[in-house]
Amino acid sequence: MAKIVVFGASGQAGRRITQVARARGHEVAEVGRTPGVQAAAEVAAAHDVAVSAVVDLSRDPAEFYAEAARALVASGAGRIIVVGVYPLLETAPGVRLVDRPDFPDEHRPFCLGHAAGVAVLAASEADWLVMSPVGDFGGTPTGTYRIGSVDPADELTYEDFALAVVDEIDRPAHRRTQVGIASA
Repeated sequence: MAKIVVFGASGQAGRRITQVARARGHEVAEVGRTPGVQAAAEVAAAHDVAVSAVVDLSRDPAEFYAEAARALVASGAGRIIVVGVYPLLETAPGVRLVDRPDFPDEHRPFCLGHAAGVAVLAASEADWLVMSPVGDFGGTPTGTYRIGSVDPADELTYEDFALAVVDEIDRPAHRRTQVGIASA
């Protein structure tokens, strides 16, 4: 079984990921709020997998997500899994939802903040994966999920998302990329 640290374990996604991982016999350390960068790197270093489901709305998103990604990379954790946002998924080859002219300006900084973190991961040698809902979180848990493309009308429950994350921990199928997840 893997040693996993979940940053953001007190949030909706982090709490469910922690529950599923423990139910499967993994050793899970929970971090409710992201500690300082050095402390986060030290905590993650002792684990096979670091899951990041964090947000800090009091900070500039690009600064926060890039800093969080640098800390995870610096930790040397065996694998990094980040809870992402669907506007960074491609709607066509090379075209992300966030880049479309009709994308709401008020959401762009937060999404581009996530993109700054993904850029840090992509520039590293780390084993990383960004897992994003293909639409909004909501609906009734199905106990299944699918890997999919962006469809803001799709829903994904936190429970089904947690299954997808822990399945990736148990049987890695995607590396150094971003994938979309929807409830099936």
